[in-house]
Amino acid sequence: MKYFEKKFLEVYPPIFIISVIIGTVIDLVTKYIAILYLRPHNPIELLGDFFRLTLTFNTGFVMGLFQGFPRTSLALTAVAILVLIAYRWKNSDLGHPAGWALVMSGAFGNFIDKFFVKIIGIGAEFGFVENRYEGRFIGVVDFLDFDWPNWLLIDRWPAFNFADSCVSVGLVILILTMKIEEDKK
Repeated sequence: MKYFEKKFLEVYPPIFIISVIIGTVIDLVTKYIAILYLRPHNPIELLGDFFRLTLTFNTGFVMGLFQGFPRTSLALTAVAILVLIAYRWKNSDLGHPAGWALVMSGAFGNFIDKFFVKIIGIGAEFGFVENRYEGRFIGVVDFLDFDWPNWLLIDRWPAFNFADSCVSVGLVILILTMKIEEDKK
């Protein structure tokens, strides 16, 4: 028995692949703009203290796990992407394709971002060695910074980026559509 019953392009048609590429490009462009115009940990208030742009760098994996181990984070992200692709390929009828496209856009955006040293005010270059004194940082660029109700045990929600938003929204879509599909059975 073959593991993958369907051909790759049956599960991942060109429109799906294009939407993942567009989401990934949007993420990388917004991160690049953040590197050019923001300074690390120097918030710019847009809606008072509720919404700020605050440039930070996450060298960890999901929700900051393995912080300070960028190569481990990179390897875990690569494994997660391969698992996502294989799972979707094997279970192509589960969840809405838009949810899958959003999750994959976010995963690819953050994965690609981990390959670069960010040079504040200049851009980025391939590498894994940072020198904060020279304005060279590694890790995923995060810059969307929201205040959060104090009853959630944290003062502020950790800064995040477009890719993180894609993953979160995509997961909600997948959970809801999978639940609806399950209830129909």
